[in-house]
Amino acid sequence: MKVKDMIRENNRLREQLTPFNRSYFEDVIIGLRASRVEPQRTEELLLEAVQLLLREQGKGRNAKQVFGENPGDYFKEVIDSVPVLPARSRLNYYLMLPWAALTGLFGVLAAAGLLVQSIEGDAGVFGQISLFTLIAVAAGSIVLFQLMMKWMASLSDEEAPRFKRFDLKGLGIYILIAVIAVFAGIFLDSIFPVITLSPWVSLILFLIGTAGLKFLFFRK
Repeated sequence: MKVKDMIRENNRLREQLTPFNRSYFEDVIIGLRASRVEPQRTEELLLEAVQLLLREQGKGRNAKQVFGENPGDYFKEVIDSVPVLPARSRLNYYLMLPWAALTGLFGVLAAAGLLVQSIEGDAGVFGQISLFTLIAVAAGSIVLFQLMMKWMASLSDEEAPRFKRFDLKGLGIYILIAVIAVFAGIFLDSIFPVITLSPWVSLILFLIGTAGLKFLFFRK
């Protein structure tokens, strides 16, 4: 089940609880949802817990008898088992994405520039780059990755990407966004300075970037 479906089912089942049990279980929910446990696992645990509470309620037991005196105790072991991500790790994460994206960009500029230069004697468009392009690639790598992770998190465990019917409206929206982005890029590109960059410099930057990925971000 998707996270939103489990939340909806949890809300429906909670309506069947007694006022005391509902109040107690809402404290359990607040504690687990505020923890570092990932959303999918959180809702799975909460759904299992409310189903257990409903069964035990039918036997005449209340929430304290099922989960303990303190609402935060029942999932304490699960919450404590999730490692804390250090602040430095978060910083490395957000530095790695644009670093990798720019490294790939310089690699493309170097390969294409050297190829064009060997044929025509000049690197042409591959021998220069706008400052706006560098900023857009760096920032876009973070945004794109976050969007992809949110999309993946919205899938249930058994759900996989699959082909759907052709969506003309969706295609039109994507084309409109792409056209707006292109024209915005052209405008912004014209007001930002252009940096002359020979293919050999791009190659050096690519090698430095690759070494940085290995020794700064991927070292054990």
